[in-house]
Amino acid sequence: MSNSETSIVFSLNNKKLNLTEIEIKNFILKHNKDLEKIKFGKIEKFNLNFISSRNYYHRNILLFGDGLHKIHPLAGQGFNMTLRDIKVLSNIITEKINLGLKLDYLVFENFEKEIRHFNFIFSFGIDFIYEFFKFNNKYLNYYSNKMLTELGKNKFFNKMVCKIADKGLSI
Repeated sequence: MSNSETSIVFSLNNKKLNLTEIEIKNFILKHNKDLEKIKFGKIEKFNLNFISSRNYYHRNILLFGDGLHKIHPLAGQGFNMTLRDIKVLSNIITEKINLGLKLDYLVFENFEKEIRHFNFIFSFGIDFIYEFFKFNNKYLNYYSNKMLTELGKNKFFNKMVCKIADKGLSI
């Protein structure tokens, strides 16, 4: 969201997690020659896990964002999921206010009922893609090359994937 700053997110298998900051910078520059003139800020590294909370709220506390659904940044969809959550929560609050109802725990209950299945399906799908390509790399891309070649020929599939990537799951 800036003309002068960007973020780079990539994954390494656990064997390479002990790389130093200099090794990480060299790795990035080796594979991205266009970034040679950039200034690096703080480099963060951590294990990635798929987490989808069972409970979205407790009394008057609502989980939100990564606390609610932590997914691999492979497709860059975590923030988009949070934006969809905000839209759904905002609609529930607006509806309650318009009906003259008080804002209480039922807002959180309705939010959980309305969005939970979308979040689970979407985040599980992203995690499946991550795990598939992690598995696939062990077998020299044999499976994905065949599958993606066939799917790439399917116009309906391509149209559907583009629609979901542009808009997310319809809510």
